[in-house]
Amino acid sequence: MDCLFCKIIKKETPSDIVYEDEEILGLENIQPEAPVHLLFIPKRHVEWKGEFDQKDLQLLARLISVAKKIAVQQKIDEAYKLIFNVGKTGHITHIHLHLLGGWKDKIPMHNI
Repeated sequence: MDCLFCKIIKKETPSDIVYEDEEILGLENIQPEAPVHLLFIPKRHVEWKGEFDQKDLQLLARLISVAKKIAVQQKIDEAYKLIFNVGKTGHITHIHLHLLGGWKDKIPMHNI
């Protein structure tokens, strides 16, 4: 499998890591679309294909929980967005959650 996120998890591809535990890796997006743009990825390769089992659902919930925790730590919890790209909206099939925030002036009300 030639998955960029799996290579980052294995430390084969460098990244700016902001969070890591036994199941999740958080890193800075290399093409940010907000002052703070982080990605949270499960260390286990999971895609949007087929049905999720209970383990997958728990992992998705943990992604959201970790992103919220980091938003608080980054002091952007007054206004931030969490986005999952599904299907043709993204080029990486490995599930990942975008955390966008940190706007100082006008907060964008449209979805990115």
